[in-house]
Order: sequence, then C-alpha cells, then structure tokens
Amino acid sequence: MTKQIATEPVSLFKLFWRMGGWITLIFLGIFGIMTLISLSAYHTAARFAAEGLETTAEVTDRYYRESRDSDGDRTVTYYLVLDYTTLAGQAMNVHRTVGSSLYNKTQVGMTMPVWYLASEPDELELSQGENHSGAIIAQVIGLIFAAGFLGGLWYWGGKAVAATRARRFGARERVVVTGVEPSNVTVNKTRLYRVHWREASGRMGKSMVFRPEVLAQIGRGTEITVYQGIKRAWWEGDVGPRAPEYEAQQAQS
Repeated sequence: MTKQIATEPVSLFKLFWRMGGWITLIFLGIFGIMTLISLSAYHTAARFAAEGLETTAEVTDRYYRESRDSDGDRTVTYYLVLDYTTLAGQAMNVHRTVGSSLYNKTQVGMTMPVWYLASEPDELELSQGENHSGAIIAQVIGLIFAAGFLGGLWYWGGKAVAATRARRFGARERVVVTGVEPSNVTVNKTRLYRVHWREASGRMGKSMVFRPEVLAQIGRGTEITVYQGIKRAWWEGDVGPRAPEYEAQQAQS
C-alpha cells in the first residue's frame, strides 16, 4: 500500500514492497517453519527406525479441551490416555493428542498397537512410520510455499522493474483523471482508493491504492503525469518523478 503521493523517485525495493512484495516474506517464513518441522520429524523418524519398539496399549481415558482465540474462533484438542508396559517392564501412562477421527472411533478399554523409543518410552507413534510420513508432508508443503515465494519475486519484482524502467526511460504524458474510485482493499476498516485516468491512446490506467485523505486534492478532470511502460503507464504519484540524470538522457535522445 502507498501511504503518500511520491515527490521523489521511489526505489525499486519500495515499489516491490508497495505492490505486494511483502507477501513473499510470508511465503518465505512458512517455508522456513515447514522446513524446520520436516527436519525435526525426519530426526524423530530416524530414532524410531533405530530404537523403536512395539507394544500394546490400553485406552484408559479420552477427553478434549476447547479454547478460543481473540476472534472467538473455537479450537478443540483431543486426547487419549494410554497405559502400556515397555519391554523393560516400565509401566507408562501417556496423554497423547490425536485427530478427531481416531478420537471418535476409540473407546475406553480398547487396545491398540503403539511404538515407543527405548531411550524415551513416553515418545509414541500410534501408527508405524507416522513421523516419516509427517516429515514428507511438511516437506511438500514447504516446497509449495517456496514456489510461491519464487513466483512472488517474479510477479511483484517484474512489476516493480517495469515501473522503474517506465519512469527512467518511458515517454512522459499528461493525462486527465476520470475519477478517484474505491478499490477492493481495506486497511483497518478503511476503504482505499485508486486514481483512474484515460491516456491519449484511449487506454485506461489506474494507480496503486491510497487512503482517501491522501487523494483529497485529486478529482475528475485533474491533470496528472504518467510514464509509459511496455504494457501500461505508471502514475508519477506512485513511482515518483524522473531523476535528473535520466531527464538529461531523455533530453539528449
């Protein structure tokens, strides 16, 4: 989002950020988190492969807990209480989180096979290899977000480069504003607006989004400056005026 009308050339990074490039950081962050989860699950899976032991556990209790976040959304966490004895004769009582499907089809008194670590007998797998499967799933999700990160760099980075090239080298044109219209973007319940214009060729253009008070001095019929790019024109209020060194180059050409 653009906060103020630009009065000096806007850097490539700022244009990338304002055009939505900040979203790529979300993709990158999720990729990093999923990678860490995947590595942790692979490590646990390797431990189960090396020292995992099978036994039979009895379900001695089942319960769930509810919580609500600040928005009032409800979250339910399901638990099974499992009693089992290790091959070394150690009696265990473990409260294990499970999915709603397993919870709903499990009753107190039922028995089920479980796998535990010899060195850490309260660490369980309820299905053999579940940590390995979880690691693969986390890895795939991470790769999807990594692809989203690269795609975002290409998309918003391409737009930022196009805007910068248009400001530096594109033809400058005075155009007339056809309206200042609401966008579909809101921030803190405030609707943001775009400047719309018509170029001499008849092509329509529009600006980035602004708070309405920023555009208070612009209305239908106002003349503004745009820079022509390959696919579209860019408003000087978005990208800033052309720098003096590029003005000199344009004058010489």
